Amino acid sequence: MDGNYPPGVSGDEYAIAHHDSMRGAMQSSFPDMLPDVRRIGLDAACPFIERWHYSGRVPTGMNLFFGWARENEMMYAVACYGIGVNPFAASFLARASGQPVTTTNLLELKRLCRVDPRQESMPLSMFLARCHKMIRRLGYKYIVAFSDPAHGHSGGIYRASNFAHLGTTAAEIHLVDAGGQPRHRRYPFRYARRKGISIAQARLDLGLTRTQTPPKDRWLIAI
Repeated sequence: MDGNYPPGVSGDEYAIAHHDSMRGAMQSSFPDMLPDVRRIGLDAACPFIERWHYSGRVPTGMNLFFGWARENEMMYAVACYGIGVNPFAASFLARASGQPVTTTNLLELKRLCRVDPRQESMPLSMFLARCHKMIRRLGYKYIVAFSDPAHGHSGGIYRASNFAHLGTTAAEIHLVDAGGQPRHRRYPFRYARRKGISIAQARLDLGLTRTQTPPKDRWLIAI
């Protein structure tokens, strides 16, 4: 992994500690700077994301949430940033982009959603630019994002926001039950371990089907 960290401290641990140490600085600085885009808590972000994002759920882990309110104080858009699950993402992005991306200066845009209908005077590219201005004050320098063609997303918002396209991810295998609902890959594993059978047999017993999703597009921006 890239970066220099204190002895015995991993890159992810350092990034989280750095994030915590800078949190107060951002909270005290953003209200006067950008009154319409602000840091919000999980209690406000969660119901919005669950309603308006296609995944229907908030990612786990330590996250930064930003909200964009309209003149009537109603929330229009929410963005969720955090440390990605892939520990090798920073080193890969550094090689692919030629930029000094490290685990301590990189965040992933995990969720971005808005209400319907779209308000032409509030483009999401403007929202992201304002989020990134505040995130930059925390010491982060790069944002990675992924667009999912399986859900009809071509990455147009990232192009409009000056992200660079860095290829695609590998296709992923997912599990779907008999009712068409996605199930976590650990589901048959736990069942197989409990029953003392193979994972293949567990998938049969549970009525699970393996499906392959198309690769996602990968985007990076220096902020």
